Amino acid sequence: MGGAVSAGEDNDDLIDNLKEAQYIRTESVEQAFRAIDRGDYYLEGYRDNAYKDLAWKHGNIHLSAPCIYSEVMEALKLQPGLSFLNLGSGTGYLSTMVGLILGPFGINHGIELHSDVVEYAKEKLESFIKYSDSFDNQLLDLEYPAWRESHRARLGCPSSSTLSKTKPG
Repeated sequence: MGGAVSAGEDNDDLIDNLKEAQYIRTESVEQAFRAIDRGDYYLEGYRDNAYKDLAWKHGNIHLSAPCIYSEVMEALKLQPGLSFLNLGSGTGYLSTMVGLILGPFGINHGIELHSDVVEYAKEKLESFIKYSDSFDNQLLDLEYPAWRESHRARLGCPSSSTLSKTKPG
C-alpha cells in the first residue's frame, strides 16, 4: 500500500489527495492530518517525499505511507475519550494525530523498541506542543508508566500493519 495518491507538494495537497481517493472519510481524521505537517517528522535533508503517499525509513526512524495511517484512523473509529495503544510507534506522527482526536480525556500510549526513535519522537512532540495552534494545553503526561487497557490498538510492522479492536473487559 502507498503511492496511490503520491503527487502532493505540501501537507494540504497530500490531504486533499487522500480525501479525493477516499482514504480520509471523516472530518475528525481530516482535521488531525491538517493539524500536523508530515514534513516536520522527516529528518532534515530527506523531506523531498514528505507529501507523497510513500513510506520512508532512514536507520531506525520510519514513517508509513499516509494512506496506511488514514486507513488505521478511519477503521478504528476513533473518538474523544477512548484509549489507543500504538506498538511500534516510530516518530510519533500517527500517535500525535490520534491524540488530537482522543482529546484531553483519552489515553494514548506509544511503545517503541529503539531508544533513538523514542528520543526523536519526544523531540517532535515537544516541538508540536510548543509551536502548534492545534494543541490547547490538554492534559499530558509523557512519562506515565502504568499499563492501562486500550480500546483501540495499532501494531506497526516493518512489512505490514495489523488492526485490532479490543473490548473493555
